[in-house]
Amino acid sequence: MSKALTGKDEIVEIINLILNAVIIIGLGFFYVLGKNYLPGYAKEKGKNLATKEDIEAITDKVESIRSQYAESLEEVKSKLQLESALKGAFQQKCLEAIIAINELLVEITLYCWKNMAEQSPNEHYVWSNVDEVDPSKDFHYYRVAVDKALLEQGLYLTNDAKDHLAALERTIGQLSSMELALQSDDPHPSVVDSARGAYYNGVRAVETCQKGLMSELGLSSAG
Repeated sequence: MSKALTGKDEIVEIINLILNAVIIIGLGFFYVLGKNYLPGYAKEKGKNLATKEDIEAITDKVESIRSQYAESLEEVKSKLQLESALKGAFQQKCLEAIIAINELLVEITLYCWKNMAEQSPNEHYVWSNVDEVDPSKDFHYYRVAVDKALLEQGLYLTNDAKDHLAALERTIGQLSSMELALQSDDPHPSVVDSARGAYYNGVRAVETCQKGLMSELGLSSAG
């Protein structure tokens, strides 16, 4: 009986030894695994996490810069559109000013030609029938009209354009003095003789002014 128990105890002891050996081997394996593999894995895992965070940070920075650039670009675009609209509106006003002034210049030209026709009807008989000329208007009126045009349209004219109109105004002022003498009850013969040439000078002064204004618009005048 005691031998049987002893044999059984031996078997149990052997099993325990085997289990202990397995446990020791397992612990050794996990020790080796933990020492050699896990630190590298943890390090690589940490590296991957750091790389991912870096990429996210760079992406956020790029998106922020892109957003700022888009906002700046839109701001510049809006500013350029506004400047273009204002420039276009101003240029339109400049063109309207030149057109309005040219209408006045045409009226002055017709006035000069009609009066030239009265001085020599055989040569300018057609102009003596110009209906557009208001008989109540004379050089004194047109001198004031040119001054008024400078005041009303001066904002949209260059300095050179203003100079052209000012030169015309001075010429018309001189012609106005001639006209007053011509309209007197007994004009001097020299005044009468010079009248036709004076009105012709008025036509030439208007033409010079028109060419100057066209030059300011960047247009080539004929003749």
